[in-house]
Amino acid sequence: MLADLFFDLDRTLWDFDRNSREALHEIFLELAQSKLPSGFTPEAFIAVYEVENERCWKAYREGTLTQQQLRPLRFKRSVEKLGILDFEGMDELAEAMGEAYVKRAPFRTGLCEGAMEVCEVLHARGHRMFILTNGFEEVQHIKMQNSGLEPFFQRVLTSDALGFKKPKIDAFEQSIALTDSSPSNAIMIGDDMECDVQGALDAGWSAIHFDPHGKGSPAKGTRGERAFKRIANLRELLDLPLS
Repeated sequence: MLADLFFDLDRTLWDFDRNSREALHEIFLELAQSKLPSGFTPEAFIAVYEVENERCWKAYREGTLTQQQLRPLRFKRSVEKLGILDFEGMDELAEAMGEAYVKRAPFRTGLCEGAMEVCEVLHARGHRMFILTNGFEEVQHIKMQNSGLEPFFQRVLTSDALGFKKPKIDAFEQSIALTDSSPSNAIMIGDDMECDVQGALDAGWSAIHFDPHGKGSPAKGTRGERAFKRIANLRELLDLPLS
């Protein structure tokens, strides 16, 4: 029996880092550069932003930060981390950058290497395929539509719609119920060891860790060795027994 494949979206199929950096570069030049002291480059801002963005997303997953708070806060913290003291209009600048980012980044169409080819082949083989993502409802659907991935997937399941974020078991159980799948026939494929792999294993699924940079850690628990594989390139999926 062919497995039901649940893919994460960002950094697994959709090239989040490249798409995000392109959007941030534009936004910095257009909105921020003239309001900040001279000498600050888009590259310096982006490097700080990526650290602060990860911190904000961690807080969001843990429930200590809301979606509305996350969007401007990551930009305000980034400006502060550059060593720039609070100035009149900083909050407005952070709000404007957060709004511009949400309007621009999701429309970028860069995909991870091999993503389109792999989706085409797995879909042709007859796998039922779904997206299971912690991303926001409105932006994840935009990414799917504009990148060309949408035709291969039966459903896009976001944490917004599910009411639970990975790695909570509830997110995986809700996904099973909504797709008429089963833990024994579900495989989670994603780049995040905690959210995608460990969360799936804890829910009784199998999992595949997409780890192109070789930074993965071992899975915890008794199911790790049996139900967890690691790949460095998406095309490796085509050689695995996904059943």
